[in-house]
Amino acid sequence: MFSLMMLFTLLTSTAYAGSVVRVETPLGEFSIELFDEVTPLTVANFLNYVNSSRYDGTVIHRSVPGFVIQGGWLSFDEQAYKFTEIVKDANVVNEFNVSNLRGTIAMAKLGDDPNSASSQWFINLVDNEFLDSQNGGFTVFGQVLGDGMEVVDAIAALPIVAFIEAGVFPVIDYNGVQLFNTNLVTMQMSLVEDNAAANVFDESTGLITIKVDGGEAGLAQLSLSIVASDPDVIVQVQLDSVEVLTATVEKMASFDGASGQLVLPELVINGQVAFSELVFELIDAELLQFKLLSFVETP
Repeated sequence: MFSLMMLFTLLTSTAYAGSVVRVETPLGEFSIELFDEVTPLTVANFLNYVNSSRYDGTVIHRSVPGFVIQGGWLSFDEQAYKFTEIVKDANVVNEFNVSNLRGTIAMAKLGDDPNSASSQWFINLVDNEFLDSQNGGFTVFGQVLGDGMEVVDAIAALPIVAFIEAGVFPVIDYNGVQLFNTNLVTMQMSLVEDNAAANVFDESTGLITIKVDGGEAGLAQLSLSIVASDPDVIVQVQLDSVEVLTATVEKMASFDGASGQLVLPELVINGQVAFSELVFELIDAELLQFKLLSFVETP
């Protein structure tokens, strides 16, 4: 008999369910899950910038291959032909708790001042544990979801140009003469409002994220990738996405270890309930693959 407990043994201390922010760039989209409960002040600070649209139009101003990409500081004014800083809030208190591993996002700050983080952030391209012991530790407050690091890695692979002393910018088709915003990695950020829904399909990542009640095995949030669609729809659990939940939510999925059936009461797409009563059957316990048996399309 298969049990979700097999998945829970793979959990690490860095798995935290929280708010999700979608980041749009010229090279593709990726989503960041925030650690609301672990770093509440830092998450609130980051979301203030996201929700006020101050990050929209900002660029990746620092790219160091094998280390980090960094943003949250500058936008480029084509008419004035200069980089301008975004309006910043007060600095946020350092909340170091989580290690700076590949795929995590952390706050940048000034040297020798642990509480100097404001708007700038960076994404770790590799495991940078040495940052955990520098300057009070660099506060990790989220992680890139699913295959989003493919987009981040693509940004990091771009050629770089030092337009200003404090910036090493990744550029796109830059001719070395006239600079346009289309030559820069600009960003648009938005909070994924339907993250509160129990079961959501994210078109930007192609993943189905569900909250599931496994009975005695407990509660979890996990993501399913679609590995086949013809002749049958086959989904597979993404092991690195599994997170323990502490409370049930409305419309959460259920898994019966005896029958191997996974049932989703509803599936939300773009904020709307698109399907209901989705029934999946476990077909490969080793690969954690499920086949879709039936569903009801919402009118």
